[in-house]
Amino acid sequence: MRETEIPRGFKTHLPKEALEIGHIFKKMEDVAQQWGYLPVVPPTIEYLATFKKIDEQFEELAFKLVDKQTGKLISVRPDFTPQIARIVAASFKNEEPPFRFYYKGNIFRDTKGNREFPQFGFELIGVNDIEADAEVVSIIVDILRNLGLKSFQIDIGHVEFIDGVLEEIKIENDDKMRFIKLLSHKDLSGIEIFMDENNFEEERRKKVEKLLELYGKAEILDTALDIFSNERAKIAVSTLKEMFEILKTYGFEGNIIFDLSERRGMKYHSGITFEIFHPLSGISLGNGGRYDSLVKSFGRNLPATGAAIRIDRIYQLLKRKETLNLQLPCDIYIIDMRKELKKAYEVAKLLRKKGYKVARDIVKRPVEASIDVAFNKGFKYAIVLNPQDESNRVIITGRKFRKVVKEGKTIEETVEKIIESLEEH
Repeated sequence: MRETEIPRGFKTHLPKEALEIGHIFKKMEDVAQQWGYLPVVPPTIEYLATFKKIDEQFEELAFKLVDKQTGKLISVRPDFTPQIARIVAASFKNEEPPFRFYYKGNIFRDTKGNREFPQFGFELIGVNDIEADAEVVSIIVDILRNLGLKSFQIDIGHVEFIDGVLEEIKIENDDKMRFIKLLSHKDLSGIEIFMDENNFEEERRKKVEKLLELYGKAEILDTALDIFSNERAKIAVSTLKEMFEILKTYGFEGNIIFDLSERRGMKYHSGITFEIFHPLSGISLGNGGRYDSLVKSFGRNLPATGAAIRIDRIYQLLKRKETLNLQLPCDIYIIDMRKELKKAYEVAKLLRKKGYKVARDIVKRPVEASIDVAFNKGFKYAIVLNPQDESNRVIITGRKFRKVVKEGKTIEETVEKIIESLEEH
């Protein structure tokens, strides 16, 4: 192992990338706050039992270690939502819902490929009305539009619809997870084998075939009602239709697709679920849905819904679309040839008060080398103090005037006119 090597599945973000990711987070935070959501910062590590209480799958996904103080297993968080549920149950037990929270940070899962995922999420807890689900989807639309994305789609389904359909086509409990997995992978040959093994008669086969076609605009909701008579499935479709009417009122219907053939989300999801896609990305950009029993497992019976967006995938998509044109926050580089600390500090202080981002060159080297360093690091201007031992003179140069500098024709000004000269250039 080399000294500079890091574990597989983790990544270092260098300054420009880190700033761009921070810019994405900021835009998402702004939208969440506009909808009345407040930030929470859950701990990076919790007891493993907190996550296993929600889904035993986290036992395999989590990075685990032993807490030396208690002897209990603790885990670096593999998921934010259980933490938010715990926080609401523990810290807001005497407050009335609804609770609107957002969060940002990394989740960690010990899997192949990437093992650290930057994520932005938000939760609406304490509201059972379908308007809450519509609000969460609407915020996603607002966030993505605010990032300059247009051609995205949000695939919406309902856990109860799939469960009702499985009842109607008589798939037993032992086979449910296998069949749901086949549906999620759109594994047509696997589904055919499954039906052969379970002796599906013609009517059941036709219903499965029609189930696989329930993907598209809102019209498929009526189609679903014509195919399936199960009461759970019908109520689920009615709920989806109601939500769609709300989204139409908001003007967000253009980005909505219904996919009734798949059970999305984590094990704890219990109602409407959704997933975010874009034609330029072959993978999901985020997901979410309703989880009405999760908070109850921590001691307070509250319905909830929410969403999580994968920042790394959004970042790659925006880079591909070349819509991230963020410049490094490097305005002015001060080079003091006589090392007069007070004078250099006063100039820097004056410029910072005016809103410029200023750094000093504190390495002793020739002035031309220092100017090269300034421009190579992305600074827009270099200011040289005392260029020829003239204590009240400065040289100002910008990257686009670099050739002029080397020819000795750089603009010379007094310190008092620095800002005026910068604005002219």
